[in-house]
Amino acid sequence: MLTKSEFFRNFTTVLPGSNSSFSSIYFTPISMDSIEEMHSYSIKEQFYEYFEFAPFQDVKETETYIEKLLERMKGDENSRVTTYWFVRRKSDDMLIGSAGLIDLNFARQSIEWGYGIDPDLWGQGYILKIQEALKDYVFNILELNRIHGVTMSTNLRTIESITAAGMTHEGIAKEHYCKDAKFIDGWRYGMTQSMYESQKSISGKTLNGSDLLSSIVSLVASVFPEEEITEESSMFDTSSWDSIGHMEVIIALKEEMNVELSPFHIAEATSIESIMSIINEAP
Repeated sequence: MLTKSEFFRNFTTVLPGSNSSFSSIYFTPISMDSIEEMHSYSIKEQFYEYFEFAPFQDVKETETYIEKLLERMKGDENSRVTTYWFVRRKSDDMLIGSAGLIDLNFARQSIEWGYGIDPDLWGQGYILKIQEALKDYVFNILELNRIHGVTMSTNLRTIESITAAGMTHEGIAKEHYCKDAKFIDGWRYGMTQSMYESQKSISGKTLNGSDLLSSIVSLVASVFPEEEITEESSMFDTSSWDSIGHMEVIIALKEEMNVELSPFHIAEATSIESIMSIINEAP
């Protein structure tokens, strides 16, 4: 456990992903410099499907929102309780979304997370990578004991990704949200340091070489029979391989090949090639 001064130094200066390899995304401090980029997806109605507020109508609304985030981040190095970042894609530096850690309780060594990305990129595995980067940051850099959150109980896609990330369902917050004059239950979840440490390994490797590659291709093809699956297939070029389909692949790996991936590797297993590499690298 870090001292308070060590903790706040990391919390205010270190970016998620700084001490680990996250292959396709990186984090930058949130700022006014990216208003136009953020606005480009902030006007999309689909982005707000599980938010309680309406899509932004003009750039001024996006600017006001960023100002609110920056205001929440105020506080000296011993008092900040919230931090936000932009998330960018490494391949082209495109702003794909934002993420944050909020409502720090230092005495309890606990913090809540939140994130959102451009709806055009949903189902491509980026949320899983953001989740893993934040978990690494919370448990390895900040050395906190607990991360938690809540989402609408109707938000099945997010619940799928939360489950993939190794989070535990902690109960229902009755009528926690109010959207369009309707009350909606909240789905609470969390993870502790000990849970995080116990979920790092891969188990059950049974094949090698060409037999393994052929088995992976056949398995993914069985999950998506309507697609033409080859050794080059990935989430990015296979329409059915969205975030929910990804969990079907992970379940099939466990049930059909006795390969159980850790949450970190689930986030990285976004192609036939990457699944092959992950299994081959297992001890």
